[in-house]
Amino acid sequence: MQFSSLLEIHKSIEIIYGDHEDFELVGISHSDAPLENTFCFVKNNRFLRAIGRRSNNDEFLRSGIILDKKFFEGLPDDSKKSIETRFAWVATSESIDQAMCELSKPFYDLLHADLNYQVDGRQMGSAQIDPTAEIAQGVFIGENVSIGQNVRILPGCVIMPEVSIGDNSILYPNITIYPYTSIGHDCRIHAGTVIGTDGFGYNFYDGVHNKIWHLCGVSIGNDVEIGCNSMIDAGAFIPTTIGDGSRLDNDLQISHNVLIGKHVVICGKTGLAGSVEVSDYCGFGAGAGVAPGAKIGKRAQVAARAVVSENAEIAAGAIVAGHPARPVKDWLRSQAVLNKLSKK
Repeated sequence: MQFSSLLEIHKSIEIIYGDHEDFELVGISHSDAPLENTFCFVKNNRFLRAIGRRSNNDEFLRSGIILDKKFFEGLPDDSKKSIETRFAWVATSESIDQAMCELSKPFYDLLHADLNYQVDGRQMGSAQIDPTAEIAQGVFIGENVSIGQNVRILPGCVIMPEVSIGDNSILYPNITIYPYTSIGHDCRIHAGTVIGTDGFGYNFYDGVHNKIWHLCGVSIGNDVEIGCNSMIDAGAFIPTTIGDGSRLDNDLQISHNVLIGKHVVICGKTGLAGSVEVSDYCGFGAGAGVAPGAKIGKRAQVAARAVVSENAEIAAGAIVAGHPARPVKDWLRSQAVLNKLSKK
């Protein structure tokens, strides 16, 4: 897709800097990790400060960026200049929320429109299945699926197109894997779990909740175990990621863009909202909740039923409890005070 096509879809785009017509745009990426031949969105300082933080690069000379017009106009000149030197082209939009919804749809269509959901990839000759894999009756395997050595897939599973499953992994009955999901080796996924559904992401404008189309799927590392009836949403412009060795219990909600590090343990009924980041070796008690954009530091623990607030940052090694989540000693102290007051 050419830049001129973006202008036809979203009318308020205005080019500020750069030679944008030389690039064939293949998708949208996240400002945390801009990719070549894509563009990203920035609507406030939080996203501006985070540009490239998950990337090995500091300049993105094969990428573009679209910023909120009012936000960009309010930036100091040196900040504007910095953006211009880091990206191939810079544009603004009068409504980033609207731009996300309108511009993500055609790229979603490019990814999904031609996928075949009706004919098994084994019949089409496009599925790559190692001869040692054991696949039960009643399993559907989509086109261009890759299944490694000694994988076991039990009855009722649906593996949609463009999925990869690593060696020695096992999928228990009635699991659904949506397109553009990758699962590492030695994973165990229990019955009823659904991986890669559209993220629950909407922007409200013109009196309607408009859909952000999620493009980036799910990436699950090696030696990961996921319990029964858990839901893991696809990422919008960056994959939802679960790190090696993590253990996820039953009935979890892992939302779009979530980043879960290595060797994390999450107990049942916990929910992680969009763009939450969990560092390595963290633990979550049953029924914990984490609001959008929160960051949980390495080896932190979130107690059962605790609720971490939106965009909160929990320090490495902290143990938090309550609502809003705070250091457990503070929470216990407040509970003691409330107990005394209730007896007066």
